[in-house]
Amino acid sequence: MGNGTKRLSILAAIAYVGLVLALAACSSDSNRETPAKESYMLIYLDGHMHSVRSDGSGDVPQIKTTAQSRGLSAVIVTDHCAELTQAKWDSLVAATKAASDASFLALPGFEITGSEGLLNRDHIVAYNAPTPFVDAATETCAEEAWPSEANPEGYGTKRPENVAKWVDFVHSQGGIAVHAHPVGTTRLEYGVDDIEVYNQSQIDDIVRYAKLGGYSDEEAADLALFLGNFATYGNRDIDKPVRVPGGTDLAPARQVLQDLAGLKLGAPEAPLLSWDDLLKAYLDGRLDKPIFALANTDAHNTGDPDSKVGLAKNGLYVKQLSADEVYAAIKAGRGFATTGPSLDLNLDGALMGETAKVGGSASLSVKVSAENDSAVLEKVDVIKNGELLKTVNPNAATYEETLKDDVSGTGYYRIEVTSYDSSSGRRYYAWSNPVFFEAS
Repeated sequence: MGNGTKRLSILAAIAYVGLVLALAACSSDSNRETPAKESYMLIYLDGHMHSVRSDGSGDVPQIKTTAQSRGLSAVIVTDHCAELTQAKWDSLVAATKAASDASFLALPGFEITGSEGLLNRDHIVAYNAPTPFVDAATETCAEEAWPSEANPEGYGTKRPENVAKWVDFVHSQGGIAVHAHPVGTTRLEYGVDDIEVYNQSQIDDIVRYAKLGGYSDEEAADLALFLGNFATYGNRDIDKPVRVPGGTDLAPARQVLQDLAGLKLGAPEAPLLSWDDLLKAYLDGRLDKPIFALANTDAHNTGDPDSKVGLAKNGLYVKQLSADEVYAAIKAGRGFATTGPSLDLNLDGALMGETAKVGGSASLSVKVSAENDSAVLEKVDVIKNGELLKTVNPNAATYEETLKDDVSGTGYYRIEVTSYDSSSGRRYYAWSNPVFFEAS
């Protein structure tokens, strides 16, 4: 074979290898661009509750029975560290392991409990942390090592640096830190992974207090949701007129809270951060990771016939029912918080919690279900970068649409859902985690 023939053969071989590599690269790019939803299944988790080891009324087997009856595949039992001993913690780990099987997952967690109050609690719930104790020998909890005393002014801790140390302690173990019932008091320096945009126990507490103050059942429920929504909306509604308990006069919510309980909650004394404020802090580089949303019951009556377990929950998209997959989905924001409706949201194939690289326009796929034969979807709000982009009133059990939208720079979409159940006379809610975009 002559040198020219050899050269042609070599060039042909190089061209062939190049073609193979190019086809492989195209195949890889195609796989990345194609949503992998087929590989995920939807499960439901309630991730905040208490057993007999702290201030709960039930133990893990009772929790499992209730959870399964309400369609949950997983729970995280989060007893208060201050009420735990090493023996109790070991017992919780063993009990959750014993309750887990191929169709159900029970996991141990704990709650770091700071200052108390109806709206000014600084509590951190920890997932996937092997121990609740900063010092195992003395069974010292994070709130004991770094105290966060009550703030008489009511707008959250006076020791934010100590709450940040709690989060650092959880993260030092590879754990996930959740700011429980934060009502807009989440600070950027805390470094939490998630916030509870809905906490059933807090809603129930506010309802009880409101009814004692002369509110009707409906008024009390509306007030509880309004105050709980500070976690999602921050200062947006802080001066909304509300009825003064015991009378008919209306006053700004911030003023009513201060007059009744001395709470200096909200601007100008203590501005409340919305969830969107936290997400935008990620976009502009003030946070190095997004903060995702959860809905939990914080159930304490876990052994009672009217147990709250599962009345609030999280839809998680996982590849299999395992602890690793549940924690990965929570950490990645691959799911939604809900008290009833289910939803799915993706942007050009990117799932909730992910980032889509898009051109000048994007396709947002929205799918929502009321998940109850007697319920209809009243409202679906599409939110872009903290602003309302579109409101739909389906008045139907399901809603599905692909929205085309012009995009530039970086940003995110998320949706909020309201359904109404005619059989119970109640409204139910859902919040998607965001899907981000980077426009070329």
